[in-house]
Amino acid sequence: MSDSGGLPHTIPYFLAEKIKGDIIRWRFPPGSNLREVELGAEFGSSRGPVREAFRILELQGLVVHSPRRGFRVRKWQEEELRQLYRLRAQLEGEVIDVLAGKDVGVLADALDRINADMLQHALAGAIDAYFSANIAFHQRIIDAAESAVLSTVMNQVNAMSLPARYLLMLKEFSGRPQYDYHSRISTALRDRNFPLARKLTTEHVTTNLSRAIEIYFKALEAA
Repeated sequence: MSDSGGLPHTIPYFLAEKIKGDIIRWRFPPGSNLREVELGAEFGSSRGPVREAFRILELQGLVVHSPRRGFRVRKWQEEELRQLYRLRAQLEGEVIDVLAGKDVGVLADALDRINADMLQHALAGAIDAYFSANIAFHQRIIDAAESAVLSTVMNQVNAMSLPARYLLMLKEFSGRPQYDYHSRISTALRDRNFPLARKLTTEHVTTNLSRAIEIYFKALEAA
């Protein structure tokens, strides 16, 4: 930890995670300007680390920079959002294919535990906890593939998709449909039925695509 403001030594990464959370939860909606001075004052940091945090988020695809306008939260066009969802589905399918050559018993046990947590969060109406568990479910599968290529690309795609995914969940939160899909994916993996696991995974990612696009652009109009 640093001696100033309780911020860690890796201040830009700390700030990037904080700002990323605010982008995902639409405190900073797509297209909005990110101001170094204001955020620096909020977090008790100088402008330099905040600027570096913006650069980190730019690499993750969450913000864009232009010479005269500075940093802004990335705003998707409809076709771009479709491409993002479809790419994520294809990549997660590739991850399942890699798992076909591995022992997935430990993975299935871990996924069952995450599913149980998700169900409890859904019953409690704990949206943020449910969303975090949802991300953890998919990340656990990616990690189990032990593929540097898939992990790197999927981390990028997942980061870019998070604001749209969070908004969809926020507007239509029940927890049950996603939990059911996750449970079926976990069971298919445990049974080593990888074709079914792949089918369920890609369906799970794309099944709400049209609704996600509709909600995203309605939120943009209201922002």
